[in-house]
Amino acid sequence: MSNYSLDGVDLSEIVQLGILQKLFEADSKGNGKDGNIGMQLPIIFSQLGLIDVECRVSDRVNFLDQNMDEEKKRILFHSLKEEGLGLEPGDRDKIIENLINRGLTEEEAQKQYEVEFSLSQKFGVESWFTYSPNMKVTFGTIKR
Repeated sequence: MSNYSLDGVDLSEIVQLGILQKLFEADSKGNGKDGNIGMQLPIIFSQLGLIDVECRVSDRVNFLDQNMDEEKKRILFHSLKEEGLGLEPGDRDKIIENLINRGLTEEEAQKQYEVEFSLSQKFGVESWFTYSPNMKVTFGTIKR
């Protein structure tokens, strides 16, 4: 999420990276779901015996450009929404309760809800928006 830029909006209004990192770590300890797995794969691959392990970051950047073809803009916007960008977070009380159950304090959970809600209100098809998913691609050679 630190790779967002929504024109006219301070990043701190829509992203709290510290809290997300806390959730990733709590989820990993609690249920094994690891939001940081991409950064760990090179180490895991090497520990499993692969050699010549490398990791690359995709340079793909999505740019919702208000000067682009209207149909392409609509398709890109809906694609971004399908990825979860700018979706309304849902029932406030349930979301906050879920975040607290996952390890956030009540204050952190409320703030996280507010920034997600803020993004959902400010991000629209008419927004100037750039987004880099920063997908990690890890590969290596199996030694036989």
